[in-house]
Amino acid sequence: MGLRRSRSIAAGVLLGIGACVLVAAPAYAHTEVEIEPARAGAANARVTITAEAESNDAGIRAVQVFLPDGIAPADVTLLSAPSGWKLTTGADNYTVAGRALPVGTDARHRIRVRRLPTDPVIYFKVLVTYSDGQVDRWIELPSGANPDPDNPAPSVKLAGGVGRTPTPPPTTAPAPTTAAAPPTAAAVSPSPASADASGGGNGLLIGLIVAALAVAAATGFILLRRRRPT
Repeated sequence: MGLRRSRSIAAGVLLGIGACVLVAAPAYAHTEVEIEPARAGAANARVTITAEAESNDAGIRAVQVFLPDGIAPADVTLLSAPSGWKLTTGADNYTVAGRALPVGTDARHRIRVRRLPTDPVIYFKVLVTYSDGQVDRWIELPSGANPDPDNPAPSVKLAGGVGRTPTPPPTTAPAPTTAAAPPTAAAVSPSPASADASGGGNGLLIGLIVAALAVAAATGFILLRRRRPT
């Protein structure tokens, strides 16, 4: 009996701990985004955004959506929303708001987007405001350091997305080929050695002629003196 009683007590303790854990565990709220058609660059795509109600004391009264790059607020048209809710636009976002919904009621609205971006994945950052001023912020993007953030922004994968193509670097033209320059006058002029060689031969001939003429003149002068009478 003692062993059975101990087991019963242990089982009761475990059940109690489990119940406490279930009660204390936080509700991981999120927003959902659906797109039809979910295709990159699609025109007049219909986007449905559902913000789950997570407050036990207040109802949702506004949903603010920050648009992905490539979608401007002017490209958004409200198709449906809770009764009495209106759409207003900001610089990079829009807000759908009105009378607070009943506690526990999800806020769902649908818009039409003139044209979707061409990225493979797009993110919609969403702020959900309750009638008591509480704000749920679903705005965190996954990263290498934090691939699974606590408050993720809802995302949608687009078929055929190609992403942003980096700008290619400017093409460098190949250096022009330099043609061989024609020989200059200095290049074709005879070298000093060859000039001296040709000029030296002509000078020697002229020198011999001058010397021969000088000898002939001297010889003739001597002969004339010998023939002149004393």
